[in-house]
Amino acid sequence: MGKLLALSVCFCFLVLGASSISFRQQPEENACQFQRLNAQRPDNRIESEGGYIETWNPNNQEFECAGVALSRLVLRRNALRRPFYSNAPQEIFIQQGRGYFGLIFPGCPSTYEEPAQQGRRHQSQRPPRRFQGQDQSQQQQDSHQKVHRFDEGDLIAVPTGVAFWMYNDHDTDVVAVSLTDTNNNDNQLDQFPRRFNLAGNHEQEFLRYQQQSRRRSLPYSPYSPQTQPKQEDREFSPRGQHGRRERAGQEQENEGGNIFSGFTPEFLAQAFQVDDRQILQNLRGENESDEQGAIVTVRGGLRILSPDRKRRQQYERPDEEEEYDEDEYEYDEEERQHDRRRGRGSRGSGNGIEETICTASFKKNIGRNRSPDIYNPQAGSLKTANELNLLILRWLGLSAEYGNLYRNALFVPHYNTNAHSIIYALRGRAHVQVVDSNGDRVFDEELQEGHVLVVPQNFAVAGKSQSENFEYVAFKTDSRPSIANLAGENSFIDNLPEEVVANSYGLPREQARQLKNNNPFKFFVPPSEQSLRAVA
Repeated sequence: MGKLLALSVCFCFLVLGASSISFRQQPEENACQFQRLNAQRPDNRIESEGGYIETWNPNNQEFECAGVALSRLVLRRNALRRPFYSNAPQEIFIQQGRGYFGLIFPGCPSTYEEPAQQGRRHQSQRPPRRFQGQDQSQQQQDSHQKVHRFDEGDLIAVPTGVAFWMYNDHDTDVVAVSLTDTNNNDNQLDQFPRRFNLAGNHEQEFLRYQQQSRRRSLPYSPYSPQTQPKQEDREFSPRGQHGRRERAGQEQENEGGNIFSGFTPEFLAQAFQVDDRQILQNLRGENESDEQGAIVTVRGGLRILSPDRKRRQQYERPDEEEEYDEDEYEYDEEERQHDRRRGRGSRGSGNGIEETICTASFKKNIGRNRSPDIYNPQAGSLKTANELNLLILRWLGLSAEYGNLYRNALFVPHYNTNAHSIIYALRGRAHVQVVDSNGDRVFDEELQEGHVLVVPQNFAVAGKSQSENFEYVAFKTDSRPSIANLAGENSFIDNLPEEVVANSYGLPREQARQLKNNNPFKFFVPPSEQSLRAVA
């Protein structure tokens, strides 16, 4: 009875934790007071052996207002982004390429296991894992948590503190844009993005901005206690040969290293039950070359254990894997029966065993190749991912949308009632206008490929494509963002009584009727006849 009670209590905690809603911290006072918004470009690049990482400065006022940080990852063929975890939840949009990723959840079981039979097709040639004191007959096959396939257009949700890795198994470079929500309540450190690397000895993505911010915050005085190193700091190097000490009383800072780098070899040897010196040195990042960095090239490629439709457990090389849609597969085989049992669309109807965090879905494709939520064949399309179609986003308190706007088409003036919107231009260009609470245009420029524009909550925004296609992804800081259109069908104007429109804007009834009813489109407005003639 006691065991049953303990199991029930543990399960309740799991259910509550998995279904909890994230709330956001408020930005600092005046952080969202703008006279002008600016389209931002990355200003730092960290090169690695297998690719590079670019970052936007999180100290910019726009990012501080939204409480987010942005980075862009490029993986070349056979490149592995080494595992790390962050102090805040992330949304990662796959702009280009395809490959594999993994999420390591504390406490979840290793459900992928190497085949036990010898001689099976695609069987690994590596010797099985052996523990100290075991003979050949006691060797163990490799097992690990689930490995996921990603494709262009996927949105990947990464919770706070969950280790993440990514691998490119194709010739096309992988380009992934990552948003980190530092204002999320899951982040109980300072409002700064931190990457806790679990392998290697390389520079953190946002370290330089953190150092700049720290130096600006120090008082200008040679006698300030913050600028004087303590006696124990002058005598103690936290990571031996990997540590770096600043000269002349500056604060000690480390440029790289991973979590294991800070532990002594004695601690690690006992923790991992290994006594091989090279293993411990590599674990601590001591045998790293300067070129390796956060992204390493895997010679000969990774061998990935991954299921397909025909073989639920097959050990194979990634480039030989049969094409399939993991999300579609999971729904077809599992969720269809689940929906029949309890009925479809019951939001907040409880959390069963099959919905625990260990078996949750963490990605959804919102790219241009999928059926859109909003579509106008003359103007464009829109696809969204929120807590209704990707449940993990309720936990993260985030969402995203992918938009494709055709030449000279317009998305109507609108605002987000409960979220900031961080727009990243994927391809093409558009003329975008943003208006604040005073009715002033704080942005009236062209948004080009690779640029980021932060649109604060309740600021109105409209855009008109200047290229054949303007494609963008907009990250939202709420799991179910609400959009209020200011023009078009079912908009603010459309839902006002004619008399209110006429008297609010000083218009005759006929003109008020035109203002209400002339635009029959909901969100995307096709090019006007004048625009079409100009193109012709």
